[in-house]
Amino acid sequence: MTDPSGPENPDWQTNLDAAATAAGHEVRNALNGLVVNLEVVRSMAQSAGFAAEPFMTQAVSQSEDSVRLAEAVIAMLKLVSGAVGPDGHFALVSAHGRQIGIDAGAGAERICAALQPLAERGVLAAERSGATVILRLPEDSSK
Repeated sequence: MTDPSGPENPDWQTNLDAAATAAGHEVRNALNGLVVNLEVVRSMAQSAGFAAEPFMTQAVSQSEDSVRLAEAVIAMLKLVSGAVGPDGHFALVSAHGRQIGIDAGAGAERICAALQPLAERGVLAAERSGATVILRLPEDSSK
């Protein structure tokens, strides 16, 4: 394996962040297109008195939830990719049992806010202590 901090790829951290950003962009585009098209179909069904309109309204709501969850996963990916140190190792601020702290710098508050859809579903808890994002996994994390 090539040393990630070696001369073969001195910009590996930048490349990893760029890959996460590009992946997030594509996921957002696809989900936003889905939401827009579902909203158009829902509106058309409603104005036509179509019996499936309640199902379309539910589909629009679920697609909007999907967007929020995708944003949370993208934030998690960016948090994790940003925690890889220059030596290629994962740099944690702290780790205790089912809890880890990751230095997120000035973006800690924004990342915690972006992770809330996952917290609302009981996947994890996210809080901030200064520049550190603290992630806690519930005892039953079989999800």
